[in-house]
Amino acid sequence: MNHLVHIVKSCIDFILPHTCILCNKETESGLICDTCLDALPQVRSPFCHRCGRPLKRRKTCRFCKNGTYLDQGRAWAPFIPPVDALTHFYKYRKMTLLSQLIGRGMANVIVSDFFLKQSDVIVPVPLFWWKRLKRGYNQAKLLADVVGDECGIEVKHMLRRVKNTKTQTQLDEESRKKNVSNAFEVTDGMIKDKTVLLIDDVLTTGATVNECAYVLKNAGAKKVYSCVAAIAPG
Repeated sequence: MNHLVHIVKSCIDFILPHTCILCNKETESGLICDTCLDALPQVRSPFCHRCGRPLKRRKTCRFCKNGTYLDQGRAWAPFIPPVDALTHFYKYRKMTLLSQLIGRGMANVIVSDFFLKQSDVIVPVPLFWWKRLKRGYNQAKLLADVVGDECGIEVKHMLRRVKNTKTQTQLDEESRKKNVSNAFEVTDGMIKDKTVLLIDDVLTTGATVNECAYVLKNAGAKKVYSCVAAIAPG
């Protein structure tokens, strides 16, 4: 039976060979070729110590300089090509298998960070129920599950999005803040004095994770950290 399965799989791979989603070259297996994997950029120091945004020199980025509820933040990759395409495929093309690659990259960042690796609990940024139903999954939740397994930190769904916010993509900084204001609520009372690690896919201005951090701290969280898959450069 296993031999038959192997033959069928080989035939399918021959007829429909794997191609890299980033460069369209044929791959032996998987969604991304080794060349594109090796070329994926990662955030290196210096970066904003509040959100993890890459900067030209060590300081607080312009978004966090005006105030943030995050105590510490990191990011796996800068939101530039080809990472922007990678996150698009993951978020909008239902390529959920990419959560393994991205989540493990985020986990490597977390375990190497003195603060983030000491988090008590991981909390994914939630989607509004209608958007989750329409998309079929919450991309942040899938990443959180991978990160939790890799880092040995419990994942808890302590937040609920109670407001069907507009997509942040086309909004300016001030509009993003207003858009997510009062959009979240805490659903778990066991948060007092906990150090929470927020997980999300993309951070641009930081309005969403900052609002989540505000709500969590108001509910009694001791500290709130964040780690995102991709972050817009400063």
